[in-house]
Amino acid sequence: MFPPTPPASSTPTQTVSSRSHSPDIANNLQETIIEESTGTSQKKKKKKKPKKPKAQEVKFEPKKNEPERPPVLCISRNKHWRYISSYHGPWLQLPVELLESLLVLNMDPNTFAIPDHRVPSLPPPPSVSHLSSVSFGKQRSVQYLDISPPPSPPLSDQFALTSSRFLPPDNDEKPTPPPIDPGIFRSVTMIRRLIDEASDLAVRAASGLSAATLGGMRSSPSSVYGGHWATAQSLGINPLGEQVGNGRNTAMSAMRVHRLRVLAVQRLATAYKADEIAASVMVMQGASALDDIAERVLKIDPNDPDARYVHFFHEKIPSRQLAESTTTAVLDELVEAHPQRLEFLRTRGIVRCFRDEYLLAARDFTHVLKEARNIRKSRHAHTLAIDSDHGSNVRGRRSKKAKVHGQAPPDGTSVSQASEPDSLPLHPSVLPDAPEPIEHQAMFLRGAAYLQYVVYLIEAAVLKIEGINKNPSADHSELRLCYIENGKYGGVEIGNPDGPLGSPSGQKVKAYRQVLNQPAFREQITGLLKKSIRDHERFLAYFDTLEPSTHVLGGDLAQRTRTAFLLTESLRPGSHSQPPPLNAPPVFTTYHPLLVESHFSILLANLLLGDFVSLLPIFARTATLVDGLEGYPVFLPARSMAQAEFIEILERLASGWVIGIQPHSYASGHLTIAAPPVAEPYEVDLSAASSSTSIPRPRNETNYSSTSGQGILPSSSGHDSLVEHLDCARILLAPVAQRQRERADKAAADKASGNDKKKSLNINIPLHGPRVEVVLAYLGAVHLPDLGSVA
Repeated sequence: MFPPTPPASSTPTQTVSSRSHSPDIANNLQETIIEESTGTSQKKKKKKKPKKPKAQEVKFEPKKNEPERPPVLCISRNKHWRYISSYHGPWLQLPVELLESLLVLNMDPNTFAIPDHRVPSLPPPPSVSHLSSVSFGKQRSVQYLDISPPPSPPLSDQFALTSSRFLPPDNDEKPTPPPIDPGIFRSVTMIRRLIDEASDLAVRAASGLSAATLGGMRSSPSSVYGGHWATAQSLGINPLGEQVGNGRNTAMSAMRVHRLRVLAVQRLATAYKADEIAASVMVMQGASALDDIAERVLKIDPNDPDARYVHFFHEKIPSRQLAESTTTAVLDELVEAHPQRLEFLRTRGIVRCFRDEYLLAARDFTHVLKEARNIRKSRHAHTLAIDSDHGSNVRGRRSKKAKVHGQAPPDGTSVSQASEPDSLPLHPSVLPDAPEPIEHQAMFLRGAAYLQYVVYLIEAAVLKIEGINKNPSADHSELRLCYIENGKYGGVEIGNPDGPLGSPSGQKVKAYRQVLNQPAFREQITGLLKKSIRDHERFLAYFDTLEPSTHVLGGDLAQRTRTAFLLTESLRPGSHSQPPPLNAPPVFTTYHPLLVESHFSILLANLLLGDFVSLLPIFARTATLVDGLEGYPVFLPARSMAQAEFIEILERLASGWVIGIQPHSYASGHLTIAAPPVAEPYEVDLSAASSSTSIPRPRNETNYSSTSGQGILPSSSGHDSLVEHLDCARILLAPVAQRQRERADKAAADKASGNDKKKSLNINIPLHGPRVEVVLAYLGAVHLPDLGSVA
């Protein structure tokens, strides 16, 4: 029935796999060959089996009294990863060659040095381009170069943005920073290439096509922009990988198919190790043949580390149940077997955050940071040693000048005439001793873990006060403290003018304050918030900033705060409001997808500290920095959860705390408090990587880091300090309350004139999560009663 198994000395068996020759893998592969070859015959034999008696079918019927459970949607584990919405952009569709060219231009400081003889950018060709114009929520339009062949001028002349506000300002004091962080740019470019290659290998393994045949079909005009899975479907291959009509007639051997799948898994594992968030986004856009490719490899080789790592991301689990359906067993084994792979520790730390094991997660991220810094320092020391050895070898030798013997060089220019001044200096972030992307990731993730641990502790304390357990609901939605059922006090209130917890003299405020305002609990919360702010500040310090010559926000403290709120509201996803006019061009900052989330996480931490005096200048500076962030043509504007939650908290306080919307000191025409100092930008010296103290820090930590981290807490301050904090809180909420009144007046006018019926339904799904109610509960129990006592 089947051909005999070839002996071990046969050529095909020796050359098929170079990874392992163990008998277990061979036996598993032989079983796979038998299963695949007998799949059709087994399906035919099922018709000949006798039918089961009806008595046996009765026991599978559900009981009448038992309620029917809704079907459970199972999706891949990587689709549950946080911050996925920050990594979308054209890099998912642009050709890899174009991404690599943009990467070179991004790292070259001469790209943005516009000389007088620069060739002007060409107008867009009449043909339809792949990406001709993209409009953002800030009413920006960027004209992108056409990828249709053939471009006559060099690519550096075509790569020109239409607006000068995207270009970094001239600064002779320090090198020009790249527009996009080189680390994340290299990562997404490598991920694109690796996942594209993995898709090709997966399609070849499913269809039996050779590389030349598949490349020829992909290069056809009908499939240039169709994608890998579109190419597979054009071959007549269904998502299960079975051949329907086309493809080559000679079947590919199972050994060959397995080898192709192993190569695809290796590329996927490398992509996930580079950046698992970006790789998850790219895999979602890729071929469905990648979903089960690691599982197929594990059937042959269960100990393959790359296949186990990829299968951990691709495994199907019930939707919105990652914590209940995920353990760290696989990652623990990978870490134990490969302790030098810091990526496994990073992934385990992320999973531990999902499982509310924040201290263990912080320990993993700390280990990653420590090892990454040691590797960077050793690499820098090795480079210095090589340079010193090279300098000692050539010392004393006379430099030999090129002899031309009266002949001109091939380019037609003599040596003396060809000498040009040195090019612009490179920025430290593009040098070989710059921090690796995993160092950035670990720093951000540790800061986020500390902040989320604070939210977890406050939420657990509130649920204990209310006397309820945090059991998962039927639809597995997140628990919100404003929708507590059967609670002792009712949770957080919405729209109560006395505050999120009601009157300060009420039983709810007293019960909450008795638990949340304990010295030991507040000390723990304050310590974690300081650590979170410290890590986010160090993360932001990796990315350089160029300040304009004049201040972006003008006016007094109240006017700057109002402009910052209007600017932040215009940048909010789904907002249709126009940004306010600014005094100067926006601040130029090197772009990273997680910058917006980090900035507003610092604001949330300061809000939990109750430090409204430090919050105002930080808020104003955050608004100007976020307005200047631009990741195009690689990334789209990031959708930040922390940004939406911070604005939502301000909206709730303005509509539910009447003391906070009373006139402040600037509204009466005279200033009663001194304006706090403006936070200074960050500066990081990446050239001192070999120093033991080369941790990036702000230029002046007394204005930003120490002020925001230690903050003057209202409950531990005197009467004058409480008055100062209350006035700053009113300054912060004044533009929010004014915008709410404008919206209410406009809605009333539309209703009176009958225009509200003509408008289409505006569906705006809220982006904020349950952290809004947790922060409001802590503010209502700890800080707002103290501020209300001096009102």
